[in-house]
Amino acid sequence: MDPSMCRAVNEAFIRLHDMGDIYRANRLVNWSCTLKSAISDIEVDKMELTGRTLIAIPGYDSKVEFGVIVHFAYRVEDSDEELVVATTRVETMLADVAVAVHPKDTRYTHLVGRNLVHPILKRK
Repeated sequence: MDPSMCRAVNEAFIRLHDMGDIYRANRLVNWSCTLKSAISDIEVDKMELTGRTLIAIPGYDSKVEFGVIVHFAYRVEDSDEELVVATTRVETMLADVAVAVHPKDTRYTHLVGRNLVHPILKRK
């Protein structure tokens, strides 16, 4: 973007912010992988899923599976204890190198700093 256009965009954003029309917030962003851009809430088709559902997605040859949560467990090293993880993207677990727990969640404070053993790859 050339410098004059950049200044115009910055000025527009500042004016919109000062008028309260745009603001910073912690909210979900509707991201379109096809458009490679954020889209407004009005452009999103919201669906309640009660379980496994196959949905046609633009740009995909086959329907995509939604509404499935998979649980699997990492064994705590030198222990019989396990940490169960839930995910909708189980295919990514082969690349897992760490698991994060909230350090103030009393269910997991004893695990902070401990090693887990990958359930398939058997590595720490």
